[in-house]
Amino acid sequence: MRDVLDNVAHDLRTPMTRLRGTAEIALQSDNKEDIKEALVDCIEESERIQIMLDTLMDVSEAETGAMKLNPEKINVAPIIDGVVELYSYVAEEKDIVVQTGFPQELYVTADSNRLRQVLANLLDNAIKYTPEGGKVDIEAKQGENEVRITIRDTGVGISENELDNIWDRLYRGDKSRTERGLGLGLSLVKAIVGAHRGYVEVLSAPGTGSVFSVHLPA
Repeated sequence: MRDVLDNVAHDLRTPMTRLRGTAEIALQSDNKEDIKEALVDCIEESERIQIMLDTLMDVSEAETGAMKLNPEKINVAPIIDGVVELYSYVAEEKDIVVQTGFPQELYVTADSNRLRQVLANLLDNAIKYTPEGGKVDIEAKQGENEVRITIRDTGVGISENELDNIWDRLYRGDKSRTERGLGLGLSLVKAIVGAHRGYVEVLSAPGTGSVFSVHLPA
């Protein structure tokens, strides 16, 4: 449990610092537009922090099989768009280009809030482990019996030895990484997708980036 808390504290430090800095900008400005923009940024930052906290709370629930779903027929496209918008500022800070490609009508039976958690955690990881000036691509396709959502990055990649461990909530990642906390979000991703009777595939190698594909029954 201590490892989990250490990882969460590490991951929260940056957004909390960013949130405070943005609030200070709003306090010091007399320009209404600047203040409005800063407040919008604060709201988005608080939403990202909320996702982290929800992840922490939901991991134990998922592991005990007590996760509750409210499935309904939903359009995946606006959910992806919303998550991309939520993390646009974080990507811009690292000069990372996030590109998307998918039809605007892409239906699946799923819990919209849980799906948002899945995509937010995957995009957060993609941006976190991609160096400045990198790229993240998000694609989604409708198959005969499934919807596949793919997040591809140009990040540091994951070694073959690590791939078997990334779904473990206690896993901290290779010590050479500049970031930590890989396992917490991914363990929840796997649990949520599994609860929808879907699965997650990952392809990765050091220096080549990673590709995470979420498969959900249509």
